[in-house]
Amino acid sequence: MSENATPIAPKVSMQTKLSYGYGSFGKDLSLCLVNTFLFFYLTDVAEVSAAACGIIFLAARIWDTINDPIFGFIVAKCNSRWGKYKPWIFVGNVLNAIFMTACFSTHYFEGTTQLVYLTVVYICWGMSYTVCDAPFWSLIPNITLDKTEREGLLPYPRFAATIGGYIAAGCGIYCVHLFGQGDDGFGYMLYAALGGFFALSSAIVTCKWTEETYKAPADETFSLKEAVFITTHNKQFLIFLSLAFCYVIGTGIYGSLNLYFFKYCLKDESLFANLMLFASIAAVPSLIFFKPVVARAGRKLIFLLAISAPFAAATLVSLPILGITFIPVNVLVAISGLLTGFSNAIYWLFAMIMVADTVDYGDMEYNVRSESIYYSLHTLLSKCTGAVSSAIIGLFLALINYVPNVEQTQGTIEGLTFLYWGSSALCLLGASIYILFYKLNGAKLDEVQRVLTRRYMDRLVKKSVNEGDVQEDLELLKQHRENH
Repeated sequence: MSENATPIAPKVSMQTKLSYGYGSFGKDLSLCLVNTFLFFYLTDVAEVSAAACGIIFLAARIWDTINDPIFGFIVAKCNSRWGKYKPWIFVGNVLNAIFMTACFSTHYFEGTTQLVYLTVVYICWGMSYTVCDAPFWSLIPNITLDKTEREGLLPYPRFAATIGGYIAAGCGIYCVHLFGQGDDGFGYMLYAALGGFFALSSAIVTCKWTEETYKAPADETFSLKEAVFITTHNKQFLIFLSLAFCYVIGTGIYGSLNLYFFKYCLKDESLFANLMLFASIAAVPSLIFFKPVVARAGRKLIFLLAISAPFAAATLVSLPILGITFIPVNVLVAISGLLTGFSNAIYWLFAMIMVADTVDYGDMEYNVRSESIYYSLHTLLSKCTGAVSSAIIGLFLALINYVPNVEQTQGTIEGLTFLYWGSSALCLLGASIYILFYKLNGAKLDEVQRVLTRRYMDRLVKKSVNEGDVQEDLELLKQHRENH
C-alpha cells in the first residue's frame, strides 16, 4: 500500500500546519518557564525551603495520577458545536495563564500561609495545563490519519514549541532583571504574566484556523471501565510510557539543576543563557530537516540518537568539576547545548507521533479511538519533567546541605555534580527499552494503517448506502403523492 495520502486522509493545508504549529508556541513557552524557573524562584527568591518545595511538587503529581486520566475520559465523552477539543484548549490556556502567574506571586506570602497558597495554586496550575495540553495533542489523529502527513505536520508545533521553550529559558534571567529593576520577585511575576499572554494568543489561533478532516463516529463511545482497559492493555502504549518516563525524568532532573549547577558549580550564571542559545541553534535545523533525514536514516536510528544525547550533554559540562579536561568551559557548554537542542527537538517531535501511532494501534486492537485518554496520560509525564524531578531535587538539596545565595561547600558542589550527571543516565535506560520492546515501526505500523484505512472506508461505504436507501424511499414517496 502506498504511503502517500489517501482520499480519506487528504493533505494537511498550510493554514492548518501554521495555526496548529503556533498553538504550541505559547503553551510550551509557559511550560518551560515553569519547569526552568519555578523551583529556583521558590528557593532563592520566595525563600521556601527546598524540602517543602519537593514535597508540594510531589503531592501535586500524585493528585495528577488520578486527575489526568479522569479528565481525559471527560474530554472523550464531551462534544460541542465547536468540536471535542478546541473549547478545552481555549479554557485551559486561560486558566494556565492565571495560575502560572499566581505561582510566581508566592513571594508576597510568608510562613504557613505561603505554603498553603503555593500548594493550592501549583496544583491548580497542573490541572489547568492538562486541560490545554492533552486536547491540543489529541487533535493530531483528527487532523490526519496518514503517517506521512503526520510526519509533515508535527514539525510545525514542535518547531514552535522548541522556539517558545528556548525563548522562555534563554531570555528568563535577562527579563526578570529588566522587569524587576532589582526586585526579582516582581520580575518573575511579570515574566510569568507575559508567558500566559503568549499561551492564550496561541490557543486563539489554533482554535480558529486549524482544520479537522477526521472525526470519530458519534456512536463511538465507551465507559470509564473500557477506557482503563484500553490504556492498560495497549502494550505498545505502556512501553512508550516507560521509555518516555525515563527520558523526561532524566532530562527533567538535570534540566532543573541547570541554574543551580551553573551558578554554584561553574560559578557563572550567564553560561546557562549560552547553553540555551546553542540548544536553539541545533533545534531549528533538527526540526526543519526532520522529515528528509528520517526518510533516509529511518525512525529507529534518529530516535535512538535523540534519546541518548542527554547523557553526553550532561557529561561534557560536568568534566570541569571533575578536573579531567583542558577544554575551555565555553566550548563544552556550546557542544552540550547543541546536543541538548537536537535531543529535545527530535524526542518531543517523535513522542507526539508515537502517541498517535499507539492510538491507532489501540483502535486496531479494540475498535475504539480514545485520543484524549492517551494524551492526558502523556501530559502527566510532561508535567513530571518539572514536578517529580523537582521533588527529587528538593529532597536531595536538603540532604547535601544546600543554602541559597551563599558559597557552597565542596561536598555540596560534588553532590550537585553527581545528581546532574547521574540523572541523565536514565535516558540510556529509555533507549534500551525502545530497542528491546517497541514495535510500531516499519511493517507493523504499515499494517495498523492498512487495517484502519480499510475499516474507515467500510464505514463510509455503509453510510453512503444507508443514505442512498433513504433518498430512494423519499423519491418513491414523492412519486406516489404526485400520482394520487
